[in-house]
Amino acid sequence: MKMNLKRVGFVLLGLVLILSVVGCSKSASDTNSKPDATETSGKYKAGTYTATAAGNNGDVTVEVVFDENSIVSVTVKGNNETEGLSDTPFERIPQQIVEGQTLAVDVVSGATNSSKAILAAVEDCVKQAGGDVDALKVAATTDDKSQEATELTTDVVIIGGGGTGLAAAGSAFENGAKVIVLEKLATLGGSTGLSGGGISATGTRFQKELGFEDSPESWMELWKERQNTSNPDSKYPDYDRVLTFMDDAVDTTHWLVDNMNHKYKSVEGYGVDPVARLHFPEAGGASLIANMEKSLKDRGIDILTETKATELITDDKGDVIGVVAENAEGKLIVHAKKVIIASGGFAQSKELMERFLPQFVEDIGISAAAAGSTGDGIVMAEKLGAALYEDPWVIGLGMGSLIPELRGIEWDTTKVLVNEKGERFMNENSHYAIVTNKVVLNEQVWMVIDSSEANAKLISSIEGQLPNAEIAVGNTIEELATAMQVPQDVLVKTMDTFNAGVASGKDVFEKEAKTLVSVDKGPFYAFKYYPKTMGTFGGVKVDEDYRVVKEDGSIINNLYAGGEAANRYLYNQVYMSGSAVQYALTSGRLSGEHAAKAVAEGK
Repeated sequence: MKMNLKRVGFVLLGLVLILSVVGCSKSASDTNSKPDATETSGKYKAGTYTATAAGNNGDVTVEVVFDENSIVSVTVKGNNETEGLSDTPFERIPQQIVEGQTLAVDVVSGATNSSKAILAAVEDCVKQAGGDVDALKVAATTDDKSQEATELTTDVVIIGGGGTGLAAAGSAFENGAKVIVLEKLATLGGSTGLSGGGISATGTRFQKELGFEDSPESWMELWKERQNTSNPDSKYPDYDRVLTFMDDAVDTTHWLVDNMNHKYKSVEGYGVDPVARLHFPEAGGASLIANMEKSLKDRGIDILTETKATELITDDKGDVIGVVAENAEGKLIVHAKKVIIASGGFAQSKELMERFLPQFVEDIGISAAAAGSTGDGIVMAEKLGAALYEDPWVIGLGMGSLIPELRGIEWDTTKVLVNEKGERFMNENSHYAIVTNKVVLNEQVWMVIDSSEANAKLISSIEGQLPNAEIAVGNTIEELATAMQVPQDVLVKTMDTFNAGVASGKDVFEKEAKTLVSVDKGPFYAFKYYPKTMGTFGGVKVDEDYRVVKEDGSIINNLYAGGEAANRYLYNQVYMSGSAVQYALTSGRLSGEHAAKAVAEGK
């Protein structure tokens, strides 16, 4: 039942996203005289019209101005989309609609939902203005793509423009290499751009300036404690390499400020990680990417967006000598002395998730990983004989709901979680990666809350969603159990035991007293939650210099990989706060440096 309900839910959400347009109206501020359709010989009823359509994070409102024969302007007036990712569609699609007088406009890669929202809203405005929507959707017959491939030559070509790729580009350039970056999406950033941007490191000058004492030994102790909560049979982490990474991370943290136009707003702990070792930028991962991008552009480094790498080029010896890519102009061949794979993990690839991590495929729709995380570079390298890391896993981000209003409490560790049996199964005040690992082991997870004053605003926000298969309601715990379809006696015992632990301050799962909050005031609510990811552990095996290796340990000449394309050796199954972005940047910095120096030395 769980699987069927979720699939229906995703289908309905998709239909709403593509087709639904809500809150359409003609602008009250338009004071021009508007003739009826029968009174004009033009294509439209001249005037200003507005419409709203469902985007990725909420409604997108568009204003369209028409004269009698044309679309004069398209303006996005309001939205809740992710800053940075939505910038390109909000600028480009309105421009293309006006310039081409057409609705046959391609969505922007990596911002599909935002793009479709703009097009749906403009379509509604066209209807309001009496225009012919079908005619506007007919694309002009053109042959823009060149039949001949464009060829470029460089020292180092980097596949991917996220944290790993931009760090690699900056490092390779400052070590004397000519660099080209290929990014398949319209915007840079990848998963780093979507993250909080905090990077962990121990013993940095920034910690010392604030009076914080920290050491790799302290971080390593926590690292081992967290990894020991997961797969006892895993051969990872490789702790020698983890320790090397910790040392290199300090240099990267300094390098970003000294060489890449970056700065930190604060150094602090986070959640269940109280030690102040996370170095946060001013405005999350987006500002980290923006700072790095500016640094690269100031140096004149070529960054080609909406350019997807499709194949690694090799010579007759099997050495990598370039990349084949494609973009709007057609085929692109980049001849290079070194290639760095910085294209991310595979959390957004249904095919690769089914191959490696089938238990997470059903919930791929709520992943927080970047849209470009489809494992392209990993697959390209595998075709050349690259060894893949064993037993890949996800970078867990706790859990997620299908209902937007419930996403704000998914990290609330004071709440109570039960499974399909009506039983608690963990200490809810655990690291979010551990939460993911626990949640995926259960057929269905519910969060149970009561009607206390602390939950009043939340309950009010979801009342309009009822009835809903994702929400159960009951005036008593017995009624709630019936609505959840779990055994009444089990859920009653679970909640009685929990509330007794709240009263005594001693929880059966050893949950800290400060996070124990009773659940005893009806009516009661239960919300479905699902394991949520933000990336993957896996990729191709690399040596200490981030050179890609084969199963026999031999190097694939001229090929490097970093970030999520090569991160498995750091972890068992638990992500460490601030380490993924740090590893992206550190592996990018070091692979770029090694590649550039090898070019300079003729190796």
